Amino acid sequence: MGDINNLFSHYSLQEIMFFIIALLFAIEAAWKLLEFFYNKYQVQIGKKIDAQKFEENVIQSLDKINLKVDELNDQNKQTHLQQEQVEKKLALVQERMQENARSFLIDAHHKFCYEYHKIDDLNLQSIERRYLYYKTAGGDTFIDHLVEEIRSLPRVNYFSDQPAVISRGEDK
Repeated sequence: MGDINNLFSHYSLQEIMFFIIALLFAIEAAWKLLEFFYNKYQVQIGKKIDAQKFEENVIQSLDKINLKVDELNDQNKQTHLQQEQVEKKLALVQERMQENARSFLIDAHHKFCYEYHKIDDLNLQSIERRYLYYKTAGGDTFIDHLVEEIRSLPRVNYFSDQPAVISRGEDK
């Protein structure tokens, strides 16, 4: 209790109250200053956390995009393999069709040139159509000579009452 008596002997009650009030204001100011710095720190930490979250979101999005690109690449490879298979089959079909047309033209040549020695317009048109397909698909020149021989055959009109042989270039 001696300290309190000593305090009251040196300072008046008003001075002590003034110091207490000043001390409370100082504590309040220090508390507000601590709150201010704490809030600034929280804002900075929040920005860093937000930046980290944004970075993580970007990385996750990029990973998803990479997975989707990988899926698309796999689908592209599968489509490419299917396309190659279809192209092989198509080449085989074209080769068969080319051989079929070649055989047809050779058979037609033999039939009309060696057996009948004449040709009608309908069969000539059919031969010309097959020949066009054959040449368009890259047919060889051996058939060119055979078709020329077929074209030079005399023409027969099977649709009239009397079969008439019409030579090439002549009219009725």
